[in-house]
Amino acid sequence: MEHEIMGHTKKALKIAGNKEKGFGEKFKEILIEVVIIIFAVSFAAFIERTREQYKERGEAKEFLIGLSTDLKNELAQVKRAKAELDNMVKAYTRMQHYKTKDIDSIEKNNIRESLFIPKLNTRPLNGSYEGFKSSGKIQTIGNDSLRNDILKLYQEDIPFIDFSESAFNTNQARLEDVLLSASETPDFKETDVLRKIVSPHGKMVVMFSLSYATAVIAGYDGMIKQGQKIQKEIKKEYGE
Repeated sequence: MEHEIMGHTKKALKIAGNKEKGFGEKFKEILIEVVIIIFAVSFAAFIERTREQYKERGEAKEFLIGLSTDLKNELAQVKRAKAELDNMVKAYTRMQHYKTKDIDSIEKNNIRESLFIPKLNTRPLNGSYEGFKSSGKIQTIGNDSLRNDILKLYQEDIPFIDFSESAFNTNQARLEDVLLSASETPDFKETDVLRKIVSPHGKMVVMFSLSYATAVIAGYDGMIKQGQKIQKEIKKEYGE
């Protein structure tokens, strides 16, 4: 294409320098060459834009199909974490209502009552998203709704999970301190841990654990809902 453009440019210059032709004849012939050049340049630009758009659509499709697979694994992890947290909430809620007589009964009947202190660190992977976004390609996702849903997931939902898990873990460290202090009791028994839990300080820490857990679960639910929505949109777009 460049060769043809140069050829018509030289021809127009040659016509302009031809002293044997009148102004009107030269103007008409030069105009024809200029029109041909403009068309050639415009057509070349159109071909280049089409090629670039096709490449961008291919890259967007590859990213989105990979994202759908990543989300499948990430959502499974979040669902497992949520199930663990749900069990913790039930256990903590039950223990929070213990009275001294309940603990006496547990001790008398040698009932084993354990308190697990989970730490949360789901850390959904976002490497492929960050790479795609930082390269300026996020706008190549032609489906506005899908693009906005992806941005919401990675810029709102996942950061909220990171924040709420961090707050939860900080309080879990306080709860560990409460339980460890039980070991300082003379003639330490397992039920001494429960007695620490039902103390005013212990109940307050457990209350905070339940409160932070509620926020984390809400974050998990939000991510699961948003992730599933994105998966459906990708499947609708590409049948994957």
